Formats: sequence, structure tokens, C-alpha cells
Amino acid sequence: MSEQPSGPAVAEFEITPEDWEEVNAVHLFDGPLHEELVRNTRAVSFLLGWTVGSVLFIAAGLVIPVFVRPLQEHAQRSALKKLGRQGVSNGTFGRHRVEVREEGLLHQTDAFDVLVRWHAIDEVKERSDHIFIYTGPNAFLPIPVTAFPDSASLRTFADAFFARMARAREVRLSGSVEVDRLELAGRSEVPV
Repeated sequence: MSEQPSGPAVAEFEITPEDWEEVNAVHLFDGPLHEELVRNTRAVSFLLGWTVGSVLFIAAGLVIPVFVRPLQEHAQRSALKKLGRQGVSNGTFGRHRVEVREEGLLHQTDAFDVLVRWHAIDEVKERSDHIFIYTGPNAFLPIPVTAFPDSASLRTFADAFFARMARAREVRLSGSVEVDRLELAGRSEVPV
């Protein structure tokens, strides 16, 4: 049996408007929305080429997507910068603390405490500089890898996170009474 970490698995970090812009850009440009835009641009160009019979339109279907990405990135980054300067929501910028708990992932800032239940986590994407925890297609919590002083503490957090998420899924699938206990625990206020 693997050894459990002695303390809680916690990540503490700061998010600046520039950090927020960058993680949202990564999400936008590496996500399904961008892929769909490129696919649609190619499809329209090929359809026009097919119906008009022009090699020019078919070639455009291959070339236009190359130019679409930089133009889209520029427009999206400008919009993200503007949003970042105006402020997104209270608590977005500043200190963040994320803790792995039995009932879910506790995300705290000076403005809010949010408990994300394990069943609400749809996907986790690990990148070289961030861990993206998705609770919907466009709702995510970015945890910078720099929140961890070394690779051992990152591994401790990741192990606790994935082990707890797996246990919650097993319990949910088994229909155990523990599901009711976890659901009831979630309705009470989480001590901070």
C-alpha cells in the first residue's frame, strides 16, 4: 500500500492579469474552438473550390488556416488584455490556495472559497507550465507548476488529487452509502 502524505496536498500561487491572459490564450488556442474554426475555414474553401471548380479556392483551403491562427490569436489576446485590465471577477487576481480534500478540491482567495466536488471535474490537462482542471468546456482552474517548490511536492499534490478523484468515482459507480455521506457533507459549510 502506498504511503499517504503527512499534511494536506496544497498549492499556493498568485494570478496576475498577465497570467490570466496567458492561461486563457492557451485554453483558447489549444482547444476545440480553434480546431473547429480551422476545420470550417478549410471546409468552406474546399466547397467553394469544388462548386466553382477553381484550384484557387482549393489552395485557399490549405493556406487560409495558416493565416487564421495568428489573426485570431491577435484578436483574442487583445480582448483578453482588455478584460484583464477591466477586471474579470473579484478574487480572480491575487493569491490562490487549492487544497485536496476528501469531499473535493477547495479553491480559496481573499474574495471566495469554492469547493469543487470530485464529480464536477470533467477533465485534467497537464501542460509543461500549468495543470488545467476543467469543470466544463470553458470553465477551468489553472494551477501553475511554479506553485510547487520542487517536483516532489508537485508529485505529492498530483498523487493525492488523482487518488481522491479515483476513489470518488469508484464510490459513485458502486452506489455506496458513502455517496450519501459525501453529498450531505457537501451541503454543510466547509471549515476554513
